[in-house]
Amino acid sequence: NDPLTGRSFLPFEGNQRVYFPTRVARTLAFPIDEANSNDQFARLYAPAVVEAIAELSLPRYGLGEYVATTADKRATTEEKRVLQNLSRAGKRLMGFSRTNLFKRLESSGQAFLQSIERHVLRNYIFLHALESGLDLPIGPQDATLLDSRSFDEDLDAVQLATTVYALYAGQHRRRFTWVRAELFSKALARDLRRDAHELLRVLQQCGVWEPAQDAKLQALRALLTQTHPGEKVLVFTQFADTVGYLSEQLARAGIPAVAGVTGASDDPTGLAWRFSPESNGHRQDIGPAQELRVLIATDVLSEGQNLQDAHVVVN
Repeated sequence: NDPLTGRSFLPFEGNQRVYFPTRVARTLAFPIDEANSNDQFARLYAPAVVEAIAELSLPRYGLGEYVATTADKRATTEEKRVLQNLSRAGKRLMGFSRTNLFKRLESSGQAFLQSIERHVLRNYIFLHALESGLDLPIGPQDATLLDSRSFDEDLDAVQLATTVYALYAGQHRRRFTWVRAELFSKALARDLRRDAHELLRVLQQCGVWEPAQDAKLQALRALLTQTHPGEKVLVFTQFADTVGYLSEQLARAGIPAVAGVTGASDDPTGLAWRFSPESNGHRQDIGPAQELRVLIATDVLSEGQNLQDAHVVVN
């Protein structure tokens, strides 16, 4: 430590001192006008939306609560094992799902609305199976299939759910554990439908997300173009949907050398090197045309990567 300033430094040959930079935490604020009906964040954070999420039954995450009283007599040995596992995980998964929706609401409006759309579609997939006497697919459902179409006023959600279920039961069958619909009570379909209707009302109330009116996005854009126009900026977010949204919108805004990286990226390490070539020892391999100035990432880059070329980190 420097006895005069208290700052930490590394001593090098010739009495050279390399001081560690002083980290300064700042809040990047953006306005929310609750009196303005056109303010997107005001609509998202409205009490009706928050209450709707808080009151969801989330039956797909608590299937153990919906097992029929006669299931034990009708289930096979394998089905009994699956049902027992559902019973153990149910309430914890329901709480996690609700918390996750609120976290997505914090992350970005686009990520939140995408999650609501997927949640509605997953509910209709289960309803299709229950009403048709088909097996239920237990396990993570592929987001790429769920995002293959957009929700709008003309969408037939039942028809879309039927199409996706056919894909699950066909080429993606091995991804899931399958349980007969008859092993669950009628309350499961009731709560699935009620949640879907509530979430469709949320989508209708919030409307289509407009990036041009995204005050949080504009605050980040101002940071990159006005406050720190020349420095490297590393943006961390919890959700891959937010990574995709931000990287696309910043590129459309004309900000050069922007990239996003998630666990699904082909080469996360390569992107880290392009963003931080100096600290990774790749300065001679990465020219100006390949170097990145802004990198948006999930926690796939939170450990084991050298990112010290960054000047600003945004969480």
